Amino acid sequence: MKSERLILIALFSLCCTGLWAASPTGKLPVVYMRTTSGQAITDKENYVPGSVYIDPLQTGYDALGNSTAPISAQLKGRGNWTWNGFDKKPYKIKFDTKQKVLGMPSNKHWCLMAHADDNLGFLRNIAGYMLSERIGLRWTPHTVPVELVLNGQYKGLYFLTEHVRVGSKRVAIREQQDLATDSVSGGWLIEIDNYQEPNNVEFYEGNGERVWITPKSPEILSAEQRNYLEEQMNAINDALYAPTSKVLMRLIDIQEAAKYYLVQEIMEDCESYHGSCYLYKDFDQNGINDKWKFGPVWDFGNAYMRHQDQWIYVNPTWSQIWIGQLASWPEFQQAVQEQWYIFYHTWKDAVRADLRAYADLIESAAKKDASVWRGTQNYCDNSNYADVRDRFFRRYDWRINWLYGQWGEGIEPMQDIRELNATETEMTTKVLQDGHIYLLRGNQIYTLTGQRVR
Repeated sequence: MKSERLILIALFSLCCTGLWAASPTGKLPVVYMRTTSGQAITDKENYVPGSVYIDPLQTGYDALGNSTAPISAQLKGRGNWTWNGFDKKPYKIKFDTKQKVLGMPSNKHWCLMAHADDNLGFLRNIAGYMLSERIGLRWTPHTVPVELVLNGQYKGLYFLTEHVRVGSKRVAIREQQDLATDSVSGGWLIEIDNYQEPNNVEFYEGNGERVWITPKSPEILSAEQRNYLEEQMNAINDALYAPTSKVLMRLIDIQEAAKYYLVQEIMEDCESYHGSCYLYKDFDQNGINDKWKFGPVWDFGNAYMRHQDQWIYVNPTWSQIWIGQLASWPEFQQAVQEQWYIFYHTWKDAVRADLRAYADLIESAAKKDASVWRGTQNYCDNSNYADVRDRFFRRYDWRINWLYGQWGEGIEPMQDIRELNATETEMTTKVLQDGHIYLLRGNQIYTLTGQRVR
């Protein structure tokens, strides 16, 4: 009896300390991450040496290393608010050599996203990524849900995600070298940022809003590169506020801008165009100066926060750069409604079905995550998973229905209007005597719905 009592006391102690809950569910790949000598990861500036081993369990992925021979890596924190505002931290992994991870293309650089701020079943970011892929942005970060064990301690549900950076399988542009003063017009990756950084390029939007641009590639700018980037940003800004000009259509890729915006509008992302908003450009294969393209998508942590019947650029929660002005351009609205038509008729139901399957996949780990982090700084508890999952889908469906009320089924893309590579610089807008806006190309006039006017 005494031994049985001791066993019961031990079991009770285990329950109280949460050790039973602190182990993987067995339904997702497990990332085992160790630092040298168990050193803590305390900041996002300095890498700590360590190693990573990924056990795919029965998920169908290949293992990365093994328990006795893990893969050497450098580890540090990442993020801004997500690093400083939460006890559940996101991490950056940099392998010594390129690694193919959980079916994703080889690279050295990876992110372990915590999504501790997601109170809608950890579905915000994956929804934005699924929409980006289906709507057809040129590159969308891949992400795989995993469970993390750091230095022997179970840390809950994480999301192993491709880092946004230049690469043949990521943002595929011709990368410049830092301080490469002879190639200032080469490939660029930049971010519209909501944090002032030492290397920012700054300007004021036409509405007086200060804009910070953080260069990502090249990251360290020569004087020539800085001048070029400043000139490009100011040229876009000036063209946006000159609605009769043809210059804007030569500076930005209107189709990519429309796809990017459509993702943000479906997600009702009130923080879009404020931070984590990327643009990139390249030279094409013929050496002709490429246009700036919006993308890739990244952070949807504030999606479905407002839950209001209005466009994301109307009375935004945070200041939004350019989109309110861009939305007034008929060429842009034409492209948006064409992309909406394709999404509504082709991908709407498929994305919802994929999201539901994803929710089923991560449900057990989401509940286990709550048992680890409940009550910590700013953490969003998803333990009542059926409730938060259903709340996500109510908001997602509501937004789709609201957009349908604005756009209907959209505009069926017409080949004459969509042959933009060769003809978009010839396309102009005209306001005729009846007060309506039309598209004029050559000697043909079209309505905004793509119908030819005799």
